[in-house]
Amino acid sequence: MKASWIRLIWVIICSSLTIIGTGWGTRYDWPDFVHVDYGFPLRWATHTLIVFTGPTDLWTVDTTMLIIDLIFWQTILIIGILIIELKNPKNKH
Repeated sequence: MKASWIRLIWVIICSSLTIIGTGWGTRYDWPDFVHVDYGFPLRWATHTLIVFTGPTDLWTVDTTMLIIDLIFWQTILIIGILIIELKNPKNKH
């Protein structure tokens, strides 16, 4: 398989993982604090649904953690591209 196709497949896989990782939501049904945390591996947002006093709709977003989360996924992409480039040296004429 050509290195360009391998790079393209790697970029598509990493882009998909970035979207899934940043949009990943985990719901916690605690008795007095029902909420959904977003982000993998770093939590960058929390959507609070129910608190002790009753239903609520509160979003807490940490943009710094979102940026760090995106940097994490893009670093994996860059490292993968570098490995692909080092394993497939270009033919010299």
